[in-house]
Amino acid sequence: MEPADGDVETFHDGSVWKNKVVGNTRASGSAETKSEAVAAGRKLAIKRGTAHFIHTKDGRIGERRTYPRARS
Repeated sequence: MEPADGDVETFHDGSVWKNKVVGNTRASGSAETKSEAVAAGRKLAIKRGTAHFIHTKDGRIGERRTYPRARS
């Protein structure tokens, strides 16, 4: 399954890990370690109620987690 607009991706870029909302042109944030970036990406995906795609260092999708919006 491929990421859709609004989903959050965590990926390696150069020497840092980044989070980006699919469809946006800029990254939402960066971190020195993958675990820090994954934690920040998870928070962002939960807040947005979307899927979180976590890539491996070589760019492949390693994990996908889904955080549906809470219903009131």
